[in-house]
Amino acid sequence: MVVIRRAVAGALAVAALAGCRRGEQPALDTATAQTAATGRPTGSAAGSACPKTGHWSACQITLRLEQSGLAPRATTEKVGDLPDVSGKPLTYMIGNAGLAIYVYADSTVRRAAAARLDTARFIPPSRAVGMLGEGTAIQSDNVLVLLFSRNEHQRERVADAVTAGPPQPD
Repeated sequence: MVVIRRAVAGALAVAALAGCRRGEQPALDTATAQTAATGRPTGSAAGSACPKTGHWSACQITLRLEQSGLAPRATTEKVGDLPDVSGKPLTYMIGNAGLAIYVYADSTVRRAAAARLDTARFIPPSRAVGMLGEGTAIQSDNVLVLLFSRNEHQRERVADAVTAGPPQPD
């Protein structure tokens, strides 16, 4: 019983000390302080290697998937039965599903590439996967994403991340 009382008293002392420190503000570095004051990053954050252009780039689509909690893992393994469309895809694994991402110069080139897809093998995210295990074709601006997954929740999450559109310039 004495041991329990001492443990409780120790826990209360630690909590009291932590409560006393709540009013203190952590020191901000200069870049963080400027960002907080202006709402815009400065220095290296402003000159990011992945600029927001209003169109998808390889780094922006990867970043969006990461920010959506999908944890894409780059792979050189075969991710699915890829169609013959122009361009070399970025290939990822999301869980146990394969993902091929084609980034094009503009939406006109993407539409032309998507028009060559076999609609029996690649379906839009709005259709349920059938017995054949079709791939999901997700299109947004200048990107074509092919997801090889039967998991409806995963298909919805990837489609939501991509169809939200590319990051817009600040």
